[in-house]
Amino acid sequence: MVVQGSSDINLKGARSKKKKLDEYNNWRPWPDLPEPMLDLITKSLGPIDYLMFGCVCRTWRSYVATYKKGFLASQPPLVLFLSTHARRACYFYSIFDQNLYKAILPNLIGKSCLGITCGYLVLKDKEGRTDSQIWLLNPFTRHELRFPSPPKTYCHFILAALATPLPEFVLIAFCRWQPYFQFRRSTDVRWTVYDYNDKFNSSPRHNPWMIIDGAVFKGKVYVLTSHAEIGILNLNSHPYVTLLKVKGIADLNCRLQLRLLASDEQFLMIRGIIEFDYHSVYELNFSKMQWVQWQSLGDQALFLGHRTGSGLYNITRWKGHRQCANCIYKVGNATDKYDVQFLDQRYPKSFPIMQGKLMPDFNLGNYPFWYFPHLSCSVDSLVDD
Repeated sequence: MVVQGSSDINLKGARSKKKKLDEYNNWRPWPDLPEPMLDLITKSLGPIDYLMFGCVCRTWRSYVATYKKGFLASQPPLVLFLSTHARRACYFYSIFDQNLYKAILPNLIGKSCLGITCGYLVLKDKEGRTDSQIWLLNPFTRHELRFPSPPKTYCHFILAALATPLPEFVLIAFCRWQPYFQFRRSTDVRWTVYDYNDKFNSSPRHNPWMIIDGAVFKGKVYVLTSHAEIGILNLNSHPYVTLLKVKGIADLNCRLQLRLLASDEQFLMIRGIIEFDYHSVYELNFSKMQWVQWQSLGDQALFLGHRTGSGLYNITRWKGHRQCANCIYKVGNATDKYDVQFLDQRYPKSFPIMQGKLMPDFNLGNYPFWYFPHLSCSVDSLVDD
């Protein structure tokens, strides 16, 4: 996999191990630059340039590997464009510094993107076959995971790592309009299906009981129901959901769009009113077991994708941090714009994603979504009780 910015650099490694001469024909001791100098250089780099920096020599590669997690955590999210007709590329764009990067990927012909989980693109075969696979591809680290396609309908995925001596993962697949969950560990021979059809059939038709979202938080898989209930999904040979006794929120109906977001120590529910594209944020207070609505995000900003990709950022961690806080940045409602909802009662605004410029490959098909660089470093882990 190759990530390209303003220069063409292969992330697989340095092109040559030979030392280069400077203008005075003296050897440039690139590997011998002191760490403070490397720190000074990387402070001016964006996330893609930072990865390229690690390809120059072994010393720099080691430096990037050591500090990559902290560096990427200080970077704002990128807008990711992936055309439905993409062959080997996707694009990253920063709405904050207007930099565009092209990522060269493995062969994408015959694949479609379902979204993103833990920094991995979730790809599936466009044409269903008996040997179809779900392909998880991390465009930053180049790590790949493959799972056989689930036996039942799916449209959303949650990836988690397992606490095992050898690397092992579990993939959870679900559809918000179907009464079941599916999951499979990377060492399993088949998918396990959790069916809750009885509870679905016994609920009111105008507001049926459904599991509509999930998130990994502090080693557990939490699920959100259409009635704003929270439960813990137990992934064993006989899976089940343990609903928690949480004081709900008022005014629940089918016009609302609910989703979960786990961010550091904060466990959030985002409530959206579909007709007005208006969102509010609730945090689960675990000591009182009740949802508490946020009136302000403070120095934070919320980034929402239309169907996939959401994150909460403290923008004071960004270099310069001149971006607007206490607001919600939204992409996915259109291919060329993003919306900003302000929590200080100002009217929302829309802005062109690329300042009115067309993408190099604008036959996108897919709506853009947010990509969070820091999520490319690790996968949320589950812990055994």
